[in-house]
Amino acid sequence: MTSITIPNSVTSVGGYAFSDCTGLTSITCEAVTPPTFTGSGGFAYVDKSIPLYVPAQSVDLYKIADQWKDFTNVQTISHASGTCGDNLTWDLTDGVLTISGTGDMYNFSYNGSPWDSYRSLITEVSIGNGVTSIGYSAFFGCTGLTSVNIGNSVTSIGEWAFDGCSSLTSIEIPSSITNIGEWAFEHCTNLVRVSIDSNDVIALGSSYHMYSIFGYQVKEYIIGNSVTAIGDGIFGYCPNLETVSIPNSVTSIGNHAFSNCTNLTSIKIPSSVTSIGYSAFSGCSSLTSIEIPNGVTSIEENTFSSCYRLISIEIPNSITSIGERAFNGCSSLTSIEIPSSVTNIGDYAFNCYSLLRINCLATTPPTLGINVFTKHSCIYVPFGTLQTYKQTTWGEYLLHVVDLSHISSSSGATSVTITLGNEDDAKHIIFCGMESGEEFAGNVIEYIGLEPESEFLDVPFFIRTKEGDYDTLHYSFSTSTLELTTQESKPVSSNTAILLAETNMADIETSCGFEWKRNDAPEDMTPNKVFCPVANGMMAGRLKGLKDEVYYKYRAFYKSAAGNMFYGGWKYIFTGDVTVEFDPIIYTYSAVEVKENEATLKGYALAGSEDFTEQGFEYWAESRANNAPRRANALGEHHIITASGISLRTTLTDLDEGTVYKYRTYAKIGDKTLYGSEMAFTTQGEYQEGQAIEDIYIDAPHATKILHNDQIFILRGDHTYTITGQEVK
Repeated sequence: MTSITIPNSVTSVGGYAFSDCTGLTSITCEAVTPPTFTGSGGFAYVDKSIPLYVPAQSVDLYKIADQWKDFTNVQTISHASGTCGDNLTWDLTDGVLTISGTGDMYNFSYNGSPWDSYRSLITEVSIGNGVTSIGYSAFFGCTGLTSVNIGNSVTSIGEWAFDGCSSLTSIEIPSSITNIGEWAFEHCTNLVRVSIDSNDVIALGSSYHMYSIFGYQVKEYIIGNSVTAIGDGIFGYCPNLETVSIPNSVTSIGNHAFSNCTNLTSIKIPSSVTSIGYSAFSGCSSLTSIEIPNGVTSIEENTFSSCYRLISIEIPNSITSIGERAFNGCSSLTSIEIPSSVTNIGDYAFNCYSLLRINCLATTPPTLGINVFTKHSCIYVPFGTLQTYKQTTWGEYLLHVVDLSHISSSSGATSVTITLGNEDDAKHIIFCGMESGEEFAGNVIEYIGLEPESEFLDVPFFIRTKEGDYDTLHYSFSTSTLELTTQESKPVSSNTAILLAETNMADIETSCGFEWKRNDAPEDMTPNKVFCPVANGMMAGRLKGLKDEVYYKYRAFYKSAAGNMFYGGWKYIFTGDVTVEFDPIIYTYSAVEVKENEATLKGYALAGSEDFTEQGFEYWAESRANNAPRRANALGEHHIITASGISLRTTLTDLDEGTVYKYRTYAKIGDKTLYGSEMAFTTQGEYQEGQAIEDIYIDAPHATKILHNDQIFILRGDHTYTITGQEVK
């Protein structure tokens, strides 16, 4: 006899049972607890160095048990087999447990299955296609199990079937499974990936939630193409769940389906989904973005409530209603667009203090529940519908609306001035301009250098509001025919002449002036250019350094931003002509880029027969808005700032908010001062007397303390001091 296997049913061995079996080369004992010997010499005269194969968990027990301890080469069992259930057999070879045959596996209790002695040896389980069920506690405590292959004939997995399989990292559940028992994968502490293709289980056919089947530690669920519905609460309260793959076969997502999956950062809902239940994603506090398919018609109650990190969501045009608290508590959501299809919005639906901008595209105001928005949100409505909205319950929220249906423009031959919004809107707009172009302070856009006789269609413009909102619109306009007529020059000395031209260009145009050269110069000689401003339809320039008794020719020109040139006719100068007296031209333009504390002044100063000794601007504070006290500039105190050239420009700083300023262009000839027309502008912002603070102590004797716009102003003499903060106590 060369080998012997002692089954796990043996508990005792008689004296000298295997003595003198000198041909033995291996012994296998399947008993977890080493059998005892009723007498001595059980393996007398047997070579004690041959392999003794025992269950892995019992190696140490055999090494100290009476008579077994004499064997010096104790190893683990590599092969075992037996029967289980109806017409089923099992085979364990090198850690791979194979279940084969046809029928059900019996329900096993711990220490009651045929392979109890070998649980720690099992590293892989393969269940054949004839097996119809996996029994209760079948693989309980198989701590070395890393891989499970479930045949397509299996329809159920019993409770605690894989409980304690702590080395199992992933599992695939076939579509044939109709029921999985509760805690089937309990204490599978490393199971992080589950692929499941059973519609019965995902649609709650198992009557249990995923966390009670697979545990809380799962990070990824992959749903197979056999699944058509995700049931109520099926993935709810899975705190470690990070990703879910949903196939195009799914058409519905149930109530609370993913609620409180606090580690879920993103999810793609396929276009096949047509309904999403209430609270489906509520409490998914790590979810940052989500896209709702076009087939969904309503967002139900609490669907995305308390998704604290949600920063982006697109509501499709198929949505007709938004339920109560649908986005309540989405504290990272700063903007949202409500499509024109929406007709009803429930209570507290957008009650998010972070939500600064709401675009509602519906021309008919949707009906609103109570406290739908917070009252500091900036709401934009379609052109021409503002008054309609204000007459509904929307009116209580429309505090910062810019109605872009109020657009007016004035275009000439080469420029356009566009005013966005009405007088009330202008209080909220701080910057506007053409996208990817120049930005203007306030609500007025001025563009120059345009092509004459041209149409500009759907030009994109933008506005920025004080509330931090950004909006875009498209506007069309056209330019008229350019008129540019060169006038006779005015020689004012033997080497100086005034060049004149009539034009319909606006005063703001800058790419215009005169070309000139000697009359006897070659035709291909490039003329000199001098750029001159426009004032009241007249363009004028002062040409100096001419040679006496020489003929020159000149003509007016305009250069568009595209580089195209437009000309008036040629005129001639003879410097030997009798000189004429020419009065200077001084013109004051409207202020631009007016902000809270600064403004840019523009003017025109063309010297006549005599040169200017100085030119620039004079300005003064005329009045305060709401009788505000003195700040940087005393009322009526005139200030002078010089500027050079014909086209004058300077930026004033350190101005007072909410203050009316007057200004004018000036020029000096000797002791004589000449002035252009007097103009005015009002700086942005408001400053008004507030209610005196009696209950706040500030160490500022002989001072008046005022609370206004969340600031404390301390007024003492002619000086104002402020205390600004998030909260004043």
